[in-house]
Amino acid sequence: MKRILVYHIFTVFILFLLVSFSANAQGNRRRTPTSRRNAEFLEKQWWIGVRGGLSYSKVKPGDRYSVFSSTEGQISSLDKKYNGFKGAGACAGLEVTFTYKTISLSFQPNYRRQRFSYSNRYEWKDTSDVVTFDLNYKQDHQLDYIELPLLIKYDILKNAIKPYVQAGFYYGILSTANKKVEISGTDKASGGTNFTQPDILVGAKDLFIKSSIGFMAGAGVSYDVGNIKVLLDVNYRLGANNITNRKNRYTNNTLSGAGDALDDLKLRNISINLGCLLPMRYVNANNFRSR
Repeated sequence: MKRILVYHIFTVFILFLLVSFSANAQGNRRRTPTSRRNAEFLEKQWWIGVRGGLSYSKVKPGDRYSVFSSTEGQISSLDKKYNGFKGAGACAGLEVTFTYKTISLSFQPNYRRQRFSYSNRYEWKDTSDVVTFDLNYKQDHQLDYIELPLLIKYDILKNAIKPYVQAGFYYGILSTANKKVEISGTDKASGGTNFTQPDILVGAKDLFIKSSIGFMAGAGVSYDVGNIKVLLDVNYRLGANNITNRKNRYTNNTLSGAGDALDDLKLRNISINLGCLLPMRYVNANNFRSR
């Protein structure tokens, strides 16, 4: 009798375990795929939007050139004096970004205006080493590029306010280039008369090659306003190639006659950008809520 009772109790217990396990498995089958899909959806997102801001440029000279030669053998006296990150340009473009968790791949095509300037001074002396005549040149350049940057972003935090860093490379296609030359001087031989000449304005696209290639890195912060992402970042561009067209260095007669010949130049740029991105994959509120 006891054996029969133990047998029945054991049988009921086994059936209870089987029913519980079956119910739990069915519950997992109902919940786990949905939860997994929800998590996967939230971890992946496409963004598209606009960005724009200010652009400050300078150039790093390589080999130096001049249409003049020094009678004193001091070649460095003919070197141009370059201004660093003066004169704001502008940039505006699009951004298409794919995000997975905290890593993003971002394509940011834009139209960028880069400005740089330099000055030089030439002196003529008499036999007693007294300056009798001098000329001062200020040369402003405006280069417009269609730029194609590709960047990898990393979100440092997962909060609504997300600081991030990014790095990558860019390829720029020269669209237009213009140059302005301001000339002034002093004729000391005729009593120290100061004079200025009319500004020289020329299209300078032939003086530069068509491409600009380099690396870029930056940091910023984004803020989620509902489903919209607002971002602010600062980026530094390091040009890797010489943008001067060496074949056309002396071909512009107007500039050569004004005493100008471009050095070999590499671009440097700092940009401050503000952007707004919209998600391309929308959350279905009937299934789950957005974070």
